[in-house]
Amino acid sequence: MSSFTPTPMAPPDDPDAQVVADGWFPPVRLEEVREGLNIGGGAITQLQLTLAIEGGMLTAMRQLAAWRSARALAGAASLADVTTDTLNEKNRATLLWTRAVGYYAAADIAAGNRDLASSDTGLARASEKAALADEYRREGHAAIADLLSISGPAVARNRVEML
Repeated sequence: MSSFTPTPMAPPDDPDAQVVADGWFPPVRLEEVREGLNIGGGAITQLQLTLAIEGGMLTAMRQLAAWRSARALAGAASLADVTTDTLNEKNRATLLWTRAVGYYAAADIAAGNRDLASSDTGLARASEKAALADEYRREGHAAIADLLSISGPAVARNRVEML
């Protein structure tokens, strides 16, 4: 016997919905994160995504605090001033910022939306979501490493601590 449990679709985001950072780091548009990473299969609300992006920004800002201070002291009025390099007509630093925040947000959503079913299938899905959250975090860390490498020494994407 099989069962089907429909997941209601979340209402659409406001067209211009974004999470505004601190002015030095640029805002991140919800649509860009939702569409770019296909987060939640349409079941994540605008508020849930906003909270996840805010968490992603906090994580990224903490990791970039010293780097940002050094760049600001060197005269960069915003993240976009750190480099003139572009990719697909987007500033490379801004692109990496959006990528890091988006992947950290996706990791929060994947980790926080586990199935509550205690069946073997539910447990397997929870394990898959945990692995997906880890992969999203790795992508976020890689984007941060790439951003830290702009106008400075190269930062390794993989950091391992031996215990």
